[in-house]
Amino acid sequence: MFFYPLKYIFFLSFYCLNTTGIKITTEKLLKENYLFGARSYNNLIERIDTHKVSKIYISPFLNEVLSENDEFTGNEYVDYSLTKVSPLVVNALTEEAVKNKVETIFLQSPQPNLFQQLSSELNYVTGFLGPLFFLLFLSSIVRSVFFNGGQSGMPNMGNMGNFPGTLGGNRLNKDKKTIEKFNITLSSFAGSQEIFEECTEVVSYLKNSTIYKLAGAEIPRGILLEGSPGTGKTLLAKAIASEADANFISIAASEFVEIFVGVGASKIRDLFKTARENKPCILFIDEIDAVGRQRGAGINMGNDEREQTLNQLLAEMDGFGDNEGILVMAATNRKEVLDSALLRPGRFDRVITVALPDRESRKEILKVHSKNKQMDEMIQFDMVAEATAGFSGAQLKNLMNEAAIYAVRDGKTQISEKNIFDALEKLLVGILKKVDTRSDDAKKRVAIHEMGHAVLAAYFSEYFDLKKATIQSTYNGAGGFTVFGEYQNVTESGLYTKDMLYKRLVVSMGGKAAESIMYGDQYVSVGAVQDLKQANSLAQTMIGSYGMGEQLEVFYNENVDGQRTPFLGRSLGAGDRYSDSTMKIFDNECLRLLDNAYTDAKNILTDKSDVMDDLVEKLLEKTTLTGKEIVEKLRE
Repeated sequence: MFFYPLKYIFFLSFYCLNTTGIKITTEKLLKENYLFGARSYNNLIERIDTHKVSKIYISPFLNEVLSENDEFTGNEYVDYSLTKVSPLVVNALTEEAVKNKVETIFLQSPQPNLFQQLSSELNYVTGFLGPLFFLLFLSSIVRSVFFNGGQSGMPNMGNMGNFPGTLGGNRLNKDKKTIEKFNITLSSFAGSQEIFEECTEVVSYLKNSTIYKLAGAEIPRGILLEGSPGTGKTLLAKAIASEADANFISIAASEFVEIFVGVGASKIRDLFKTARENKPCILFIDEIDAVGRQRGAGINMGNDEREQTLNQLLAEMDGFGDNEGILVMAATNRKEVLDSALLRPGRFDRVITVALPDRESRKEILKVHSKNKQMDEMIQFDMVAEATAGFSGAQLKNLMNEAAIYAVRDGKTQISEKNIFDALEKLLVGILKKVDTRSDDAKKRVAIHEMGHAVLAAYFSEYFDLKKATIQSTYNGAGGFTVFGEYQNVTESGLYTKDMLYKRLVVSMGGKAAESIMYGDQYVSVGAVQDLKQANSLAQTMIGSYGMGEQLEVFYNENVDGQRTPFLGRSLGAGDRYSDSTMKIFDNECLRLLDNAYTDAKNILTDKSDVMDDLVEKLLEKTTLTGKEIVEKLRE
């Protein structure tokens, strides 16, 4: 006689419906003796493949599988094994069971009775009214504390010290505990070695200030971390605080922005007061551009709450207050919008640019984010690092996480190289559609379009490395896509020539040119809209920023650089600095460049029409062609 845990009795008490419509109840299952055993997922798959399982029961939440083993003969007892699974692998499990003719039964939860329904509705009502009463109670407290008897619309300045968000010792202790909890150090940063050395030097300032004073060097008062989103600026600030073993106060600059004039400045004063009471202290302001934008650059050109807050910050950083023992650190990805008074020496003495990682840095970052994952030994991180040019540290972390999810979808716990590149493709082009409902004519048009890009990229093989071309559609709206890029020596140096950029324009025009050759100018589709958008933007940058025009060889257009000026008020006041004739020449230069690229694309594809026809047929047959296949066909 076996004694069963309540968990398994509850599991078997659910009603379930098998494929033939016969209901299986608890009474039927408890007529015989059962032996429960815990088995792994891999063991369950192996037993299904070897036909040692006759039935499997899947729980209503898809997280447990009960297998009826078929190893024993006679009717003395039946062996049941319980396996914990993830809901993500249920589809793969059921497919494996169907393939091996194992009966699969999905258990269903019992329907609630009248008492349970009434109890659920009562819980819903109390859950709705409870927070409402709490908000009303909280509102009455706020009105009594911050307003004069509820009669005035202005806050009571006498209670401003208790204003929500005012800083104190609690925030300092909380930030310090957060760093200690996550054990963040400079070894957690796997980016550029030069950035690592700069931050190590900052730690030595704080720990060994006497040596620097003997040498006549002053400890920097402020350090600004500037760089693209996701490069690890906040991580570096926490690591410096942890290594220096100093008090740490962190705050987002948006917390200083308030409706009422003077509140933000009051918060700045409280912030620095707390820092002076806890020396040595590191004060970290994240996203400082929220409060540090240039003054006089808005539509109202002046006296607003944000500017008063900035003035107070400027005074506290380098005013009459004693800031010895306080290091102010800030992070931003928009240094160009910061006020010049904020960036001068004495406030932010050092600006550390945290750039996007290069190839070797990407390789190290990928290794850091794979430490807590089971990785296939055959993975070549050099190839992954080369394929992720332009990725930030946060994007690389997301890539490895997506690869782990792909591995789980395949029913595995070890990440393969295929999982990584599938995740990379998803991040670059979006989710691929598994079922293609397009007509044959639509597929052929897409194949012609993509092969136009691919043949031109292979034709200019001295500049571009063609990866693949496919007609597999995505949920981002793309009917197909072509993957190619510049070689590493070009991307790492950043020295793009006019000839190379022009040939990139030609490749961009390849899809439209191929459709024009095959169908005629009157029957070109709208599939080239993104190509035209990218090509026009590149042409404007070549003429306006790089001086690659025929007439405007020394011209620089500030409106093209940096995606337009961020200071609307100042731009409206200054007006346009270029004459109409100059802008007309600029427009004509851009259009001439695009027209020439389009003409060259059509001429090249016309000469290669025989190869184009063969590659289009092969692409329709295989859906995807690698760059190696296209290049070899072109060389023939």
